Amino acid sequence: MIVRRRTWAYRLAGQKYAHMAVFEQPVTAARARVLLCSKVGPLAELWARDSKDMVGSQK
Repeated sequence: MIVRRRTWAYRLAGQKYAHMAVFEQPVTAARARVLLCSKVGPLAELWARDSKDMVGSQK
């Protein structure tokens, strides 16, 4: 199953905390990795996020 998301969390090697990246259009993990690697460097981890699992969105 191919997942496309606008919001991705990533962590760089040696970093303790993750960062968030939001794209204008939903992208696949492969595309998100390529775009982020060109901007911030090699990624240690990459996670897909959506509005239901964002921190602070309590029901």
